[in-house]
Amino acid sequence: MDHPETPARRRWQEGLIVVAVAAEAVATTLLADSAIGRWQGVLALLLGVALLARHRHWPWLLPLVQIANAFSGSITVLIIATYTFSTRCPNRVLTLLFALLAAGTATLTPLLLMGDQPEAALMTIVLTTLVVAASTSIGLYTAVRRALLAELRERAEQAESGRAAAEEQARRAERTRIAREMHDIVAHKISLVALQAGALEVNPDMGREQVQQSASLIRGTATTALSELREVLGVLRGDEEQAPLAPQPTWEDVRRLVTTSQEAGVSVDLFDFIDDPVPDPLARTAFRVVQEGLTNIHKHAVHTRARVALIGEPGTDLVIEVSNVLPKGFTTDLPGARMGLSGIETRVTHAGGSITSGPTDDGRFEVRAVIPWPTAT
Repeated sequence: MDHPETPARRRWQEGLIVVAVAAEAVATTLLADSAIGRWQGVLALLLGVALLARHRHWPWLLPLVQIANAFSGSITVLIIATYTFSTRCPNRVLTLLFALLAAGTATLTPLLLMGDQPEAALMTIVLTTLVVAASTSIGLYTAVRRALLAELRERAEQAESGRAAAEEQARRAERTRIAREMHDIVAHKISLVALQAGALEVNPDMGREQVQQSASLIRGTATTALSELREVLGVLRGDEEQAPLAPQPTWEDVRRLVTTSQEAGVSVDLFDFIDDPVPDPLARTAFRVVQEGLTNIHKHAVHTRARVALIGEPGTDLVIEVSNVLPKGFTTDLPGARMGLSGIETRVTHAGGSITSGPTDDGRFEVRAVIPWPTAT
């Protein structure tokens, strides 16, 4: 089981292994009273060098090193090989077999050299077995610890990635909401301004009083639009937890939308069959539907007749219909953001209703929303 190591840490490990094995080999060579002892020191040093390749070739290299170590008797090579195999092998059965191999090969030399000293041989076997058991146990603990740290690191990365994704999704949703609010607040007023200015342009012979009245209406509409826009931008710039919000539209504002369009010169009729008080959340949704419908009429069908129908009562549905006669040959320079209908569709759907838009069989374009009207509790 590979694990991340920094290059500096790995160099220190390799250096310590070489120093430890070299120190044991030199000591074995110097203390040896025969040629066999000196060859054991040289072999131990060679095995220590071979251990430097343990990271890539451990499955077959470490068993070979352990078998060859039976002839060198190096306790350092024994510990390093046993520990390394235990930390990297995911199969616990193979780890146990390797530990038995290590214990068997490590006790082979003492049994051969101390056959006439059974007590010393037995003590050497016990100590060697304890060393192998300790090395294996520490290696298994290290493997478990590394796996746990890797899992915790992966979970932390997943949590961080999930948090970043959630933040990005929240930012996108907030940008969409802000764009929808800006469209709802500004588009209607600006379309009225363009409509009123267009009326002045196409009627150059309009009387002074009518010009003043139209200019006053344009100024008032533009001022209202700028004021509402400043309020929205103020909320975006505010650092307070609760930034001041503009007053939300009520049911009277729904009726006032039709009046404003009529004052701007649009031929729109209001069919209001609502007698009961309309809850504010429902009124706000209805306001946006009527506002978007009239805005589209201002842009694309200003010379046609239009109507707004409001029908419903508590416990049933509030039905909103904004329609106009399909224009023939009329064009407009006003741009379409293509997000107004999408925005009110989101609002209506969120309120549990449904909305449709498109041409009708009687030659009209109709926006029709049906929204549940809960009974007051």
